[in-house]
Amino acid sequence: MKKVIPKVKFRIAELKEIIGLINYFLNPKKKGWDWSNKILKKYPKLKEKLENIKNIEKRKKITHKFFADTQRKEKKELEKSMKEFQKEWNKINNKVMETLSKVVEIKWPKDIKIIAAKVSLNPICPRNIKKKTFDVYYKANTHRMKEIAIHEILHFIYFEKWKEIFPKTKEKYFDAPYMIWQLSEMVPPIILSDKKIQKVFKHKPLAYKEYEAMKIKNKSLLSYFQEFYNKKKNFKDFLKKSYSFVKKHEKTINKPTLEVKRSKKPKKS
Repeated sequence: MKKVIPKVKFRIAELKEIIGLINYFLNPKKKGWDWSNKILKKYPKLKEKLENIKNIEKRKKITHKFFADTQRKEKKELEKSMKEFQKEWNKINNKVMETLSKVVEIKWPKDIKIIAAKVSLNPICPRNIKKKTFDVYYKANTHRMKEIAIHEILHFIYFEKWKEIFPKTKEKYFDAPYMIWQLSEMVPPIILSDKKIQKVFKHKPLAYKEYEAMKIKNKSLLSYFQEFYNKKKNFKDFLKKSYSFVKKHEKTINKPTLEVKRSKKPKKS
């Protein structure tokens, strides 16, 4: 059977897609998962408009109008970025897909043929595991775009491997704030530093700053995962040891101090 090599297809994010995500990030239901600063820093005029407005519905109306206007004004720039991103990504698409498959030790499923990359006004770059989509900020340079893309694509094949190892896991645990999701954001800096991946695309893998700074028993959190990776029998072994570790230290990982840091300087996924 012919192996599957998914293709990333870039398109401009629709306004309704942008608004839904922007409102989610601007109006968090939980303290500690407030990623609004990253959006408001990019759009200071929006920050001015929303200042001192507490009513959620009114905030949403202001946000909708602001991004509808911005989408129209930035139409040419969005199209330009989409074309440039597609051209540059096509140069490494097949190598990235094949190498990630080898590193994670699972073939791409036959139903994952297209991964949609939405070129968006949203500076936060979320992914949707079920739909196999992710966002890229339209003002990112091509190197940054590739960093975001390879990180998000890793999530898709990573969770295919996860389902193989832990088949009873419900998909809701693949998203925030669950520990399974948190682990999926802790390990990419380790996995993507693999020499095989770096050979295809040389870069410093993206990571949450709070996970980089976190220590457990006076030792860097990420250094534990690096040890598991270096000494792994296979990828399954790495994943199982990493999961056991975060479950054991779940209380430490979820301390309020982590939430405070996350609200100040977020990253997506």
